[in-house]
Amino acid sequence: MKSKVTIVALALLSIILLSIFNVKYPYSYKENVLYSQNDVKGYHEKEAESDNLVNRNEAIKIAKYYIEDVLGNDLDAPDIKMYVNLYKNDSSAESYYWNISWSSSTISCGVEIKTINGQINNIYVNKDFNQYTNNGTKYHKLTKNEVLDIVDEFIVALGIDLDSYDLTMYDMNENKQDKFCTFTNKKNKDDKFLISISKRGRFITRYSTNPLKENL
Repeated sequence: MKSKVTIVALALLSIILLSIFNVKYPYSYKENVLYSQNDVKGYHEKEAESDNLVNRNEAIKIAKYYIEDVLGNDLDAPDIKMYVNLYKNDSSAESYYWNISWSSSTISCGVEIKTINGQINNIYVNKDFNQYTNNGTKYHKLTKNEVLDIVDEFIVALGIDLDSYDLTMYDMNENKQDKFCTFTNKKNKDDKFLISISKRGRFITRYSTNPLKENL
């Protein structure tokens, strides 16, 4: 009798263990891996397995808001394609990031969004390649007032108080087409962000929070 009970118990235990190991956890993302739209199409913000608070659809809305509504770029070109990736920079990073990007014959742009709070980490915009590189248009020198006028709506959308930041403008030999502008918090030198502006097109080409010191 005892042997039968033991056999039944072992059988039940085996079934339980097999069921545990066969459970799929669709939201336990691997680090340093880019995920396609198909990989994350079943992602839900409130899933218990997920630590991500900004879901895919929200991330797309945020990215489109900044690229289209704030920066004034057209994402309706017939040949435009959208890419959605979810990743984590390294094992010590506090958050996963959504990278929403678009590409066509006239524009290449993207937005990196921190999933835990929706913060914009990076934005880049390259557009109208022929218009701004091959037509011989001269570079604009871009004064401080012109820079502030160009970035004003964007900075307001980010919720940043420009009065709390000092502006440093400079050029880079390896990129003569853009004017680089570093904004540094007057009370906290570690709090800074970078904006680059096309000297020909007079549009924002890049935004980055707390850029590396060697890039400043």
